[in-house]
Amino acid sequence: MFRLAILGHFPVDSPPQGGVQSVIANLRDVYAARDDIELHLIQHRRGIPDGAVAGDGFTMHNLQANEQRLVPNMMRTKQRLEPLLREIAPDAISTHQPEYALVAFDSAIPTVHTIHGFPANEFWTRRGVFTRTATLWEVWLLRQTLRRARHLIAISDHVIKTFQARTSAIFHRVNNPISPLFFEPGPSPEPHRLLLVGNLTSRKGVEVAIAAVARLLPDYPDLTLEIVGPAKDEQYAERLRVQAEPLGAAIEFSGLLSQSGIKRALGRAQALVLTSYEEHAPMVVAEAMACSRPVVATRVGGLSDMVEPGVTGYLAEAGDVTMIADGLQKLLADPEHAAGLGRNAARHARQRYHPEAVADGYLRAIEAAMEERTT
Repeated sequence: MFRLAILGHFPVDSPPQGGVQSVIANLRDVYAARDDIELHLIQHRRGIPDGAVAGDGFTMHNLQANEQRLVPNMMRTKQRLEPLLREIAPDAISTHQPEYALVAFDSAIPTVHTIHGFPANEFWTRRGVFTRTATLWEVWLLRQTLRRARHLIAISDHVIKTFQARTSAIFHRVNNPISPLFFEPGPSPEPHRLLLVGNLTSRKGVEVAIAAVARLLPDYPDLTLEIVGPAKDEQYAERLRVQAEPLGAAIEFSGLLSQSGIKRALGRAQALVLTSYEEHAPMVVAEAMACSRPVVATRVGGLSDMVEPGVTGYLAEAGDVTMIADGLQKLLADPEHAAGLGRNAARHARQRYHPEAVADGYLRAIEAAMEERTT
């Protein structure tokens, strides 16, 4: 029996919140169903009950962090985690946040770390002295992780390009897994309906998508853009509402939706549009592809790895309303072409983002780390 520990934030008794939790939840479900794996999930964070809980094919170890603290809880992770790792004695570790990776490295257990973010890029978008201090700590932790890691999982080519000069680690290219829910058959799309999913912040460039819809409305008077996501920046969200007001029913703000709600929204839409100025490897793009929906997105971060122009969708330069509108026009004007790109997208998604395929990719990386340990 192979004993695997996954270290990182994961959902306890509610749906996943954010990308890391979704990734771990999807990997958990695959490994828990395999008879040859003894799976342990470990996390140290606020808002969870302390202690171990047996799940269906896995054990959750919740290390409760302080609600009131003067220093980031990340600085306390080591003292809480080390005794538990000695007790569990896993054969290998998969880590998903740098504070966990550094503890795993100290244990000398074969470890593969997944890079999920770029905290240095997020400093100025985070508000408050404490939050920014914690961000600086994240930056330092990531630097130490890059310095010490032997095996890293890159969820996009963008990760490798960004960090390969800063580490001697071996990169393993493995995508993020998405929920099997998105691979289930769905309805035919509603004509001339588009979807954008993302937090309402300036980094997401939602104003570009609204402007593109305004350009297309004279040719497609029934065109609708549904915008799904919470108003993380209320001032920005209000500017979007003001921008959208003259367009009337063409713009719908749906707020935050569950995974099943996003699945239904994708089922209604003819295509996903993502007009971000900054992205990593957004899971909603993979989810749209799994739902047989083409994607029109900006050429930033890992998006150029995910969307193949003319095959699964179209790419545009960030902030370029004309290019976004042109990409959407190609889909709106030819529904058969859009459906063909959607079928291509679904094939790509099953190969790249299905949790079974991704879980196998993780195991190959873990096997490489274990083999290196024995040589």
